[in-house]
Amino acid sequence: MGRRAVGWRIAVAAVVAAGTVGTAPAAAAVAPRTSNTRLIGHLDPGPGPYADVWVHAGTAYLGGYRNKACATAPNGVSAIDVRDPTRPRLLAQFGKFPGSDAQDVWVGRVQTPWFTGDLAVTGIQSCGGQTARPRFVGLALFDVTDPARPEPLGRLATGVRAGVHELGLAVRPDGRVLVLAAVPGSFPLSRGAEGDLRIIDVTDPRRPKEIADWDVRRDGPAELRSKLATRPDVFCHSAWPFSHGNKLFASFWAAGELFLDIADPARPELVGRTTYQPGDRHQAAHSGWFNRDETLFVQNDEALAVDSGPGASWPSQRIWDTRTLSEPKLVGTFATEAAAPGRDGRIGLDGLYSVHNAVIEGELEYASWYSDGVRVVDLSDPAHPREVGFFVPPPEPAPNSMPADSPDGRRAYPLVWGVHTAQGLVFASDMASGLWVFQFTGTAAGARGGDGARGGGGARGGGGAQGGGGAQGGGGAQGGGGAQGGGGAAPPLGGPGSSPRGEPGPLSAFLGAGAVVGLLAVGGAVAAVRRSRRRTRARAREAPPGR
Repeated sequence: MGRRAVGWRIAVAAVVAAGTVGTAPAAAAVAPRTSNTRLIGHLDPGPGPYADVWVHAGTAYLGGYRNKACATAPNGVSAIDVRDPTRPRLLAQFGKFPGSDAQDVWVGRVQTPWFTGDLAVTGIQSCGGQTARPRFVGLALFDVTDPARPEPLGRLATGVRAGVHELGLAVRPDGRVLVLAAVPGSFPLSRGAEGDLRIIDVTDPRRPKEIADWDVRRDGPAELRSKLATRPDVFCHSAWPFSHGNKLFASFWAAGELFLDIADPARPELVGRTTYQPGDRHQAAHSGWFNRDETLFVQNDEALAVDSGPGASWPSQRIWDTRTLSEPKLVGTFATEAAAPGRDGRIGLDGLYSVHNAVIEGELEYASWYSDGVRVVDLSDPAHPREVGFFVPPPEPAPNSMPADSPDGRRAYPLVWGVHTAQGLVFASDMASGLWVFQFTGTAAGARGGDGARGGGGARGGGGAQGGGGAQGGGGAQGGGGAQGGGGAAPPLGGPGSSPRGEPGPLSAFLGAGAVVGLLAVGGAVAAVRRSRRRTRARAREAPPGR
């Protein structure tokens, strides 16, 4: 881990002051650490902490995360003018609901009979640990056609005390606009009546309507339901569209990444899933991303704590061949030097060295890796991914609301949450220091590699052919068309827990440990819900026409 011994370079204020619009330059500032990347701009709009980042039409949108005044004065989503990326400028903040935060946000151009303009969709969830109960948790929609003057449109509550954690949006060829929302904890809180995955029609954003909910513990194959119904390490964390919005992937933690057909969005059908082996140390599917033609999928597993014993590691990325979506094939893995034992046999303990999110442009992946900043990875040979650059913001004191210190007890370290590409640049969000804009200056094939970051080949080869084509993005990835077959039994899940020793169960981070107890009573309730749904569908089929 020699790269961290280099230390942080000291630079004149001009390196960073370009992003501090409206403030006096400091005498000196700590510069980011870079390899084949160049700092373009920076802005800490205040007050932090910050969450995810999205960019649309010259405006960056920065989510907010549980600031200390969240009970009365949450910071919501910050809209930042980045038309001149060297001088980001705060325009407005919106999505402020006392007692709640707005971590995830999607923004894009939408044109329907009910709305034409730039639509912002954000997930609202309880800050937790606040004295005041949140006034609202769920989905909130805004008109940001003028990003300096956001206008509220509609909102939809989740029906349980858990809010929308992460989301994706699909603008489909049939004209429908769908939000795919992850509401972790819905399943136990509703005793199986509501799944963690929600599909919401926002074609009329002033009147959002939930049209389906789905959960692998209730709606998956029978052989999985019996194994998963009471496991606290199975929940939906993220969801995102692909295949023109006719399919989605849902990150269900220890159950892996689940690929669903939503050609009929009211009746999602499981197509296939990624799996774990019993010996896998980390089983925590947090998020993922497809390449352009949707033949390759990168899965990100997350952990905020790590064992420090022999063989310890932070989570790595898993790279899957998805040409046969019903049977994804593991072809490679990738981890930074701090995340897995390197040449010196050690891992990073002076920060949180877990991967979080990632996007893919061409053959380059940009992965937000918490204390390892953003890593640039060449995926041209997916069996041997290779780091070709990085950008790591300077360390800042971690937000008090972060659920974990570094393993060595320190609180000051980089903490990059999100990453987005736009305008030929890379936009990253650090939880403590805000928005960072940088440019990759290397090449996928010839850039100088990082410091020992390594990938490993998978043991299983590719599969059959899946239709593809087009780009993944806000309107749903463009790719193969109709329903995929399959969806039968998959290899067994690994061991019963995905958290390292000493780490709280992941669901308690959303709901509190007490709510997890409710899982023990869910099994019977789920069976009753399934019977009720079958009766309802049977009555619908038997109903006379015209009603």
